[in-house]
Amino acid sequence: MAFPAALPARVVPHTESHTPVVAAPSSEQTERGLPSEDCLANTICAVKDRVRWRAHAWKPAFCQKISHAVLESAERYQIPPALILAVMINESDMNASTFRTTVRAGAIYARDGGLMGIRCIVDKQGRCSNGHVRGMAWRKVMDPATNIALGTRELAHYRDGGGVNKVTVRTLDGKGQVVVRQKFVACAHKNHAYWAHYNHGPMYIDHGPARHYPHRIGVLYYALARTLGVDTTEVTTTRLTVNDPGRRPRTFDHPVEARYQKLCQAIRDSKSACAGTTTAALH
Repeated sequence: MAFPAALPARVVPHTESHTPVVAAPSSEQTERGLPSEDCLANTICAVKDRVRWRAHAWKPAFCQKISHAVLESAERYQIPPALILAVMINESDMNASTFRTTVRAGAIYARDGGLMGIRCIVDKQGRCSNGHVRGMAWRKVMDPATNIALGTRELAHYRDGGGVNKVTVRTLDGKGQVVVRQKFVACAHKNHAYWAHYNHGPMYIDHGPARHYPHRIGVLYYALARTLGVDTTEVTTTRLTVNDPGRRPRTFDHPVEARYQKLCQAIRDSKSACAGTTTAALH
């Protein structure tokens, strides 16, 4: 999943002269913390217009398609739409056709691509041989709706125990001697957000640049949730203990890197027409 955008986000001036009228969420959607499909589509178009880099804007019909795919996956896997969109922005700058190829020993080893930056380790038949994409053709992986579903499934996988921790355990052998060994247990995400594993894989990385991935996704998630007018409790109650020594502790309402400052500002400037009330706002 580690598929960072190669170029910084570009903030595009807003040129629309009116605010579209969109359907408010139904009472059932509101209870589930979901925006309406039309509202989400409008927000997706507005955000896309501000974060794209040398890419065409999306037409309303395509935004509607993406909105439907996001909400369908959100309901199926019980992952907040704002988190799905946050990963989408981070992994691809909302560019459905972007991809990166990894070559080893002169041959294609893997491709990472699509809206959610899905990795496909290519076998000799040109199909994926890894994880949830095993047996799939690359062309299918790149289909926007499929790509969104695969990424959302991956988020749910790590939320529900797909991550692991290595712990030291001491047991007695048959002679009553203490034996020390390493054991893998399900990760409880005690000091990081579960979405860290989308980039890190099963083992959380608590050092180097990778340690900041959960915060980068988190600030986008928080900005999107606030803009969409949906519940922010999951992100505001997530523990984040990795900080920079001597600097202000990282919080999800405070993007640090310039790229994420620009992206969050672009999200806030999109002026979503979604109805709803956010909760657990950070101050």
